[in-house]
Amino acid sequence: MKARLLGTGTSSGVPLIGCDCRVCKSSDPHNRRRRPCLHLEAGGVHLQVDTPPDFREQALEYGVLQVDAVLFTHAHADHIFGFDNIRRFNTIQGCVIPAYADASTLKDLTRIFDYISTDKIPGFYRPQIDFVTVDGAFEIGGIKITPLPVEHGQTPTFGFLFEADGNMYLTAKKCQTRP
Repeated sequence: MKARLLGTGTSSGVPLIGCDCRVCKSSDPHNRRRRPCLHLEAGGVHLQVDTPPDFREQALEYGVLQVDAVLFTHAHADHIFGFDNIRRFNTIQGCVIPAYADASTLKDLTRIFDYISTDKIPGFYRPQIDFVTVDGAFEIGGIKITPLPVEHGQTPTFGFLFEADGNMYLTAKKCQTRP
């Protein structure tokens, strides 16, 4: 199992617009971080956890060329606003891509991205997504995924435990800023 954190910054990213602190003014490339998301690969299956506004740039920088399913931790803007970019993976892979989340998150996703469907519409370049409600452990291509409730204000939020080929990976919610 390979896990790559495509972003580890805060909801605003690092550096923060208009901030004069030593981290935001730092020339250290470790202090330039995009919003959080994870790309995980096991047994040829590629899972994307969250699609922040930076997702397109993250996918380009890290060479993400395949997304077999998207999992959402919650529906805050910093975790979902890059979702439209999944349409490129529909084109590359020639298929509808499933997106997994709890019912509350799916409700927000289908409200915000009301143009998404499973249908290919001639003349339109839209994401083709099959929304799947998560209400317990599930499996995608041999990867067992267990949703774990995380406290994050009033918003229902998941962390995920991934198990494949005897390996485990636990998604993390927070990352510390380097001085």
